[in-house]
Amino acid sequence: MDSPKPPRTRRSIDGLRDEILADPVARHEYARTLREVEMVDALVRALDARRVEVGMSKAELARRIVRDPSTVRRLFTAGGSNPEIAFLAEIAEALGMRIVLASRE
Repeated sequence: MDSPKPPRTRRSIDGLRDEILADPVARHEYARTLREVEMVDALVRALDARRVEVGMSKAELARRIVRDPSTVRRLFTAGGSNPEIAFLAEIAEALGMRIVLASRE
């Protein structure tokens, strides 16, 4: 008769993250990636807010930039996307905006 196996220990996501971030190199890379994601997310949110402000549907925006409507929908509804800057510039142009970089200081 087989002896019962000990229960497997499941690490929580938080525990795994803490373990990984104990490494200074990984912690630095994590912080850098988080800043990048936050910048892209802020830009996408600003473009979507402008789209709503001017009363343009996602489908109309897609038509103006000659893109598939599902591509535009995914950009504004799926979190964590990493769109190309040229795509964001097309959207900004169609919404009467431009992308401007600023110093973090």
